Amino acid sequence: MTSRFRSARLGASAVIAAAAIGLVGAPAAQAAPVGTVNGDFEAGNTGWSSFSTPFGGAQLINASSAYPARSGSWKAELGGRGFTGVNRITQQVTIPANRVPVLTFWLRVPPQGPGGLAYRELDVEATAPDGTPYLLASRTNKDGNGAYEQVTVTLPDAFFSTAEKTAILSFMVVEDSANKVPFLVDDVSMAYRLKIVRPWFPPVLNF
Repeated sequence: MTSRFRSARLGASAVIAAAAIGLVGAPAAQAAPVGTVNGDFEAGNTGWSSFSTPFGGAQLINASSAYPARSGSWKAELGGRGFTGVNRITQQVTIPANRVPVLTFWLRVPPQGPGGLAYRELDVEATAPDGTPYLLASRTNKDGNGAYEQVTVTLPDAFFSTAEKTAILSFMVVEDSANKVPFLVDDVSMAYRLKIVRPWFPPVLNF
């Protein structure tokens, strides 16, 4: 094989491989300009649905100075009110086609004294378009140190689709009457990243 022919063949293979990469692969850091509504809670309940039992009047999204927000003045305060029931906030989000959704939020659990049991839990879920709920993260009252912790989780493959879909985000705490431990949530965001697909490289032919 002449040097000129070998160079031309390798050059053609490189062009084909580059085209394949451009079609099926992309940097994971590229995000679509879509996210949650009022993820920092500064607009109060806008964009969020709240559910609280047995007393529906509990202000789950508030600007109380007893437990400050991570940024701004407003945050979600789930639990810590001293009555048996459920505190939950939810939001519907739109997942663009061909994107992998990544949820990020900040959580603060007030510190607990030494000893004791992990008797309280925050569950963060996402409900897929087919109605199936998926547990994304959970924290107990023993996980807190009094500071806000950043939590980032990639949603499972059930939330990836070649067509635009919707999903429901949920933050829920089961309250009891004996233990007043609030879970504070702030700065909730969703990033939508391109799915990385291993590029196909054409075989090098021998002549």
